[in-house]
Amino acid sequence: MLILAGGIVFFVVFYKKRMLEAKLREQHLEVMYQQRMMEAALESQESERKRVAADLHDGVGAMLSAIRASLGTLVRTASIGEETVQPVKAMLDDTIDSVRKISRDLLPSTLEKYGLSAALKEMCERFQSLTDAGIFFTEAGTIIPLEKSREILVFRIIQELINNALKHAKANRIEVQVTWDTQLHVVVTDNGKGFTPEQHTKGLGLFNMENRARVLHASFVIEPYQPSGTKAVLTVPVT
Repeated sequence: MLILAGGIVFFVVFYKKRMLEAKLREQHLEVMYQQRMMEAALESQESERKRVAADLHDGVGAMLSAIRASLGTLVRTASIGEETVQPVKAMLDDTIDSVRKISRDLLPSTLEKYGLSAALKEMCERFQSLTDAGIFFTEAGTIIPLEKSREILVFRIIQELINNALKHAKANRIEVQVTWDTQLHVVVTDNGKGFTPEQHTKGLGLFNMENRARVLHASFVIEPYQPSGTKAVLTVPVT
């Protein structure tokens, strides 16, 4: 009876252990599946951005430039004064600049050519030139090149944070601090109006940033920044 009882106990313990291992494997597979789905969705987004950027630059941008050149030819060959077409040229120039800006936002060429650090610095300078806000970029440590797919994810997170600070928080001062070490440590602070818990949990932009952070296996935290504003901290493993 003792042997039988011991056998039953052993079987129950063994069975529970196998069930626990199976459940853990199932959870691991589910996490891996979700990770791959997020990676595929983000990769699809970037592919679509590249396609649209190319269409804008090579298609719409080229056509607008051709129209502007045709106006110059029309002035020279027809009895039309320069002052007549000048307003049209000005509108075309503004439209061409807008198309180029959208194309750069969709596909930052600096990121492709020179890497994340140069792209972040250029992005801050461009935002600075387009707004009245002060946007400051600082960097410390030795730059560690990352895979392009990972650099794009980091770039998009920082881009979204700056956009949110300007558009929603109405900040007039934004600081982007990048530190390279055994990890890539990025801190973005602003002096805007901050956010409510409802805005923090329901925003699509935040959802996208958190998904990108998960794909990077990174830590990503957004919290109020005293005396006012928001502080976002992104920590990405690089080794």
